[in-house]
Amino acid sequence: MSANTTSTSLLRILGEDEALIDQDFVSALLQGAFDQAAELTTTGADEVATWGHRELMRAVLVLLATDIAHGAGRLSSWLEASERFVYALAGMQGDGGLFSSEGNLDSPPDTAFTINDLCSAVSLVDGADDPERDRWSGIRRQLEDIALRAAPALATGGVHTPNHRWEVASALAGLNSLWPDDRVRARAELWLAEGIDIDADGLYSERSGIYAAEVTNPSLLNIARNLDRPELRDVVLRNLLAYTGLVEDDGEVENVHSRRQDQRLAYDVELFLSPLRQLAIEHDDGRLAALASGIVSRGLRHPGRHLAEILRHPALARHLPVAVGSPCAEDAFYPESRLLRVRRGPVSASLFAGSDFSRTGRIASGLANSATLVRARRGGAVLRSVRLAPTFFSMGCVRPQRLERIENGAVLSETRRSGYYEPLGAGSPRDLSEPVSEGRYFASMDFENRSIDAMSLTTIVTATVDDHGVSIDVGFEGVATRYAVELVFDGELTVSGAEPLSGSDDRAGWWLRRSAAELAGSGFGATIEAAGFDDVRPDFDEGEVFGYVGGNDDIPGTRILLSGSTLTPSTLRIDLV
Repeated sequence: MSANTTSTSLLRILGEDEALIDQDFVSALLQGAFDQAAELTTTGADEVATWGHRELMRAVLVLLATDIAHGAGRLSSWLEASERFVYALAGMQGDGGLFSSEGNLDSPPDTAFTINDLCSAVSLVDGADDPERDRWSGIRRQLEDIALRAAPALATGGVHTPNHRWEVASALAGLNSLWPDDRVRARAELWLAEGIDIDADGLYSERSGIYAAEVTNPSLLNIARNLDRPELRDVVLRNLLAYTGLVEDDGEVENVHSRRQDQRLAYDVELFLSPLRQLAIEHDDGRLAALASGIVSRGLRHPGRHLAEILRHPALARHLPVAVGSPCAEDAFYPESRLLRVRRGPVSASLFAGSDFSRTGRIASGLANSATLVRARRGGAVLRSVRLAPTFFSMGCVRPQRLERIENGAVLSETRRSGYYEPLGAGSPRDLSEPVSEGRYFASMDFENRSIDAMSLTTIVTATVDDHGVSIDVGFEGVATRYAVELVFDGELTVSGAEPLSGSDDRAGWWLRRSAAELAGSGFGATIEAAGFDDVRPDFDEGEVFGYVGGNDDIPGTRILLSGSTLTPSTLRIDLV
């Protein structure tokens, strides 16, 4: 089956002037979706049995879209596999109409993910030519049964997290569009009445690339269409423009500031593709076009998903406007997140001071926890993290409260305080019956009514970026103590000029005792020059918040440690080559 033949078929289905269609994009989707569909149809029963409801419904959507797009070239195996998947999906639906996902039992938000794909699939069948509608009519009836069983529960159920509101509202809007129900629509509008949680930086409150791409943006665009809320497209536009400064040349989205699990993951920009194409075309925006073009040029991992989108919304298949710039082509500052993105020639860097730890004193799900101060990359050479850990009452890594922009970089600073508590004054109120929080720990001490012999330590990190790498100056004010610096580079690199750290800690890595080290990978590497450090074994203390529960904040990669005293300023120069 040739891409050119099927491309002609799809052009007819899209109903667009052929001159308007980006045929290279369409052909890439068709061929990729065909390969993806072939893999789905040959997936063994044992593997399918491990899938959840979301995987099953997504597989049906991909097979359906591929079948419709390929017209006369369709295969019976696509329909047969879809019938198996829908049968399994129906068997997972609970008595109350909801699906469960792992620990989320009878979950409205998890159900909403599946219902959104279900509504997309039903819309594709309803909009198809007669042969396709007849061919898929049996599956459509089954999907309608699933949808109508889920609708009452979605119209009364709750959520866990901010993005769940929009996923549920989108599912409700989609259900109402296909099977009108005033109660369903009213519930969607009730969620929307809370207002969209977008900040002055253009980021949603969870600051998560994963949830912006996979949940909030597509959900808001669906709601805009199905409930006639065009103002929601402006919200998505603000978010996408914010992300033009957060994407690396290889497509990785910077998420060091995220409040969700992607703060620890490398996430690709691909699932921003359909919203990027839509709003780039609608607004003739070359910045969004540059991001969208880069996604396609690197190859697509989810072609069937994108194919379903252009079948439902043919304008997405039009030519993009002329691309302007490249990912992170200019400096970008996100004051709400206290994140500065700097680009100098081939080097891009992130300077971060936006952890929620200084405000909450906690490491927890839903908070920005990262202690990474600096990230930088040049091609394949990636300095994944620079962290700094003073020895100070087991409070762990520096997580700055302040970021001040300077030429070519920023000053990141943190002041931490602790001390020793005095006796309660005679006649003062006291409650020594229950543990209360001191900030670091809990004890039956009535801390708020005691005087404290305070101690403090201010850490000041100055980071600047040039077209070879980053320079970092570290200084302190306050109590004298020791500290350690950790550098982590992506990959298992060869290290020279540093010594292996032995011991029970399998994360020990390398100790830079001298003034320089070199790291080498496959076609890339780094050099480190250090001054002001000393010859005392590093003690990188991640803090009691991890140690008490026997955990750690491990960052995978090649780890270099340095050791110093707060009495002596230190400098680091890291060149990426």
